[in-house]
Amino acid sequence: MRALVLAAAFDFGYTWPWTHGHLVVALAAAAGAALAWIRFKAARTGVLLTLVAVWAFAAFLVVQFGFRLNDPVALSAPRFLENGSGRVLDLGSGSGRATLAVLIERPRARVVALDNWSADYIEENSPRRLLANAEAAGVADRVEVTTADMRSLPFEANTFDGIISTYAIDHLNREGRTRALAEAFRVLKPGGTFLVMVINADRWLFFLYGPLLQMHGFRDVQEAWHGFLTGAGFEVLEQDRRTGTAYFLVRKP
Repeated sequence: MRALVLAAAFDFGYTWPWTHGHLVVALAAAAGAALAWIRFKAARTGVLLTLVAVWAFAAFLVVQFGFRLNDPVALSAPRFLENGSGRVLDLGSGSGRATLAVLIERPRARVVALDNWSADYIEENSPRRLLANAEAAGVADRVEVTTADMRSLPFEANTFDGIISTYAIDHLNREGRTRALAEAFRVLKPGGTFLVMVINADRWLFFLYGPLLQMHGFRDVQEAWHGFLTGAGFEVLEQDRRTGTAYFLVRKP
């Protein structure tokens, strides 16, 4: 079923610097290299720009075929909502990559997609875009959209069977992260599972973005987030890494 759904025409709206920024650099560097070699006979400059063009084009391919920003995310932990049904909260849903992943891979689940729609790296970031993607996947009847702040959730305690958050909580400062995790703990049912996926500055991301990664995250992401989650009261069931990501499956005792 997932393979069939992935053939749908999704548009998650990531802006061009994220989806095609490296290609722009590759074309500009290639043009500069051609000028350096042919017109100005500047061999050193030509070699340097050629290397930049090769790196940028390779980085573009990694973004397109490795990170696949226009596909739903792949759920990293099979034990998340293991029985396949229940009510799930997506914290920081954006245009719906994680929301759709849950609805596609857990076909008896329902998802509440929550966001404040403030992310500027998604064009026309709004419930409308998320719902259009849900329609394309044929799962719109199982999604509900809520506009709210994950640091102050508008739900009663013990409301959800599962929670997912992908590349969202790690954008908050320390106080915001603490409040968001406390709220997640409050609204999750005892025994419910919470799948957290955060950016992990591994060699792939370093290849793509280099020193820019110093602005984000912790030196040891897994150790840091293990502490944040257990400090919020969760029991860690599973943690691991995949390309550009550290993930944690935790449970409310």
